[in-house]
This record gives sequence, C-alpha cells and structure tokens, in this order.
Amino acid sequence: MSTPSDQELLAYADELLPVEASAAIEQNLREEAALRQRLDQLLQARDQGNLSIGDEWRLHRLSCPSLTELGLFLVRANPPQLDEYIAFHVQTVGCVFCLAQLEEMQASLAADPDDAARQQRRETLYASSAGLLKRRAE
Repeated sequence: MSTPSDQELLAYADELLPVEASAAIEQNLREEAALRQRLDQLLQARDQGNLSIGDEWRLHRLSCPSLTELGLFLVRANPPQLDEYIAFHVQTVGCVFCLAQLEEMQASLAADPDDAARQQRRETLYASSAGLLKRRAE
C-alpha cells in the first residue's frame, strides 16, 4: 500500500475505513515508526482543535443521511436521487456508521415474523416522514 494521507490516517484512528483499508494501514503502522509518529502528531493537532473544514465534516458525519432517510431507503420510499446518494454513501464511500444502521434495521425487519406488524411499521415510518419529503420537494 502507498503511504496513507492524513485524512486516511485520521479515518483509521476513528475506525471509519473499510476492513481491508484499515488492515493495510495497521500493517504500515506496525512497520514504520515515522508513520506512527505522524499519526500521533495528527491526533494531537486534532485534540487541540486544529481542524479543517473537511475534518469537521467527517467528525460530525455531516454527509450521513438521517435515520429516517435510512429507514425509508430500506423500503424504497425516498425520492430516487436520495436513494442514489444513500447507495453511493454506503456502498462506494463505505460509511461504516450508516452501514451498521442499515444492517441493524434490516435485521429488525427480518426478525419480525408478523408481516402485518412489519407493514404497519413501514406505513408509520412513511407517514412520519411525509412532511419531511414534502418540505424537501418544495
């Protein structure tokens, strides 16, 4: 693997990388003292509040969809553009937070043997989000 960027090192430290990328950086950190020192410096700078706009964006997960939007994504009730964004965010970007949320929601739906109760939850979720979707369309 090539030398990781500062953003990749910080994402590694925050456990935001896919497993393969995280394992590669961890291997590099074990082998290279200079890389470990660089990571320590980055973490110290971040702890002192020296954050870029990109760091703030990642730290506060501003690109992540809301839980409601993720739930609507599972039942395909979002506008197509939002579903495309969420698919990109989870599948291409590999957001571990959103992926975990989606997996938990899917497991919850799959664990419910009562289809009527599942359908009721979907309708309730959709109804609770109708105002949000209407406001976004305006």
